[in-house]
Amino acid sequence: MKKRIAALLLAALLLTASACGQRQGEAPEGPVLWFPSSQEDLSSALASAGYEGEETVPALMDTLLAGPAADTGLLPFAPAGTGLLGWELENRVVRVELSAPYAALEGVDRTLADYCVALTLVQLSGIDGVRVEVEGQPPGRVLRAGDVVSSGAEEEPVEVPATLYFRMGGGLGYEVRTFRLTEDEAPAKAVLEALIAGPENENVLAPLLPADLTVYAVWMDGGVCSVNVSSALLSEMPETAEERELVIESLVDTLCSLDAVEQVQVLVEGESVSRYGEIDLSGPLLPEARDT
Repeated sequence: MKKRIAALLLAALLLTASACGQRQGEAPEGPVLWFPSSQEDLSSALASAGYEGEETVPALMDTLLAGPAADTGLLPFAPAGTGLLGWELENRVVRVELSAPYAALEGVDRTLADYCVALTLVQLSGIDGVRVEVEGQPPGRVLRAGDVVSSGAEEEPVEVPATLYFRMGGGLGYEVRTFRLTEDEAPAKAVLEALIAGPENENVLAPLLPADLTVYAVWMDGGVCSVNVSSALLSEMPETAEERELVIESLVDTLCSLDAVEQVQVLVEGESVSRYGEIDLSGPLLPEARDT
């Protein structure tokens, strides 16, 4: 999703309580679909498109996740492959569970996408709030049409040091790097993606994780950092036990070099994995004791 749209939302976005505010006073007969807008002004960070399908949660979500028509001037927000896994309505709040690709959205992009879902669904009778959940992630908060997305435009980047572990000969070597991140950027995700991209010193070090490995999401629960990655971790598993051990040590030791991370829990496509070869992945993993 374009960073310009994220900047518009950060500047400040007030969402109307009706969730049906059409321009020029137009009143649609039924619900509309909400998407990010290609407009440049702040008042148009989100805009609606007409909808003529069934007025049900599954029908609205399927159309919404498919993206807007090409001639609307609106932008899609859901990553390719995102689907509705299930939904449940309780006490006028609907919980929608989306598949793992949606977890690739972070920070303001995720907030913007969540509000597109919320503004669309609160138009249905009996729904006052929406909770967007993602396969393999903790549940989010309830969103309502009258909420205000607060400004974060004045955030200053902070420097986050990390030690990235790569292959060096038959073992591991490391690089110490500093990442400049804003509050909306997850340090663990940035560090893990840098680990996948490979070392800066390619003459001495070599990457261990698959180059096409995708990091869907990372989140913290106490000192445990959970990472949800794509199936490339398993489909491109090394043949030898020694190589497999280096892969997991590289991932775990790198993330545990961050101050807040004590252990790492690995999920693949939003699901718990029992083993990586002979390595037990059923619970959080501790780093190796190393002198750096």
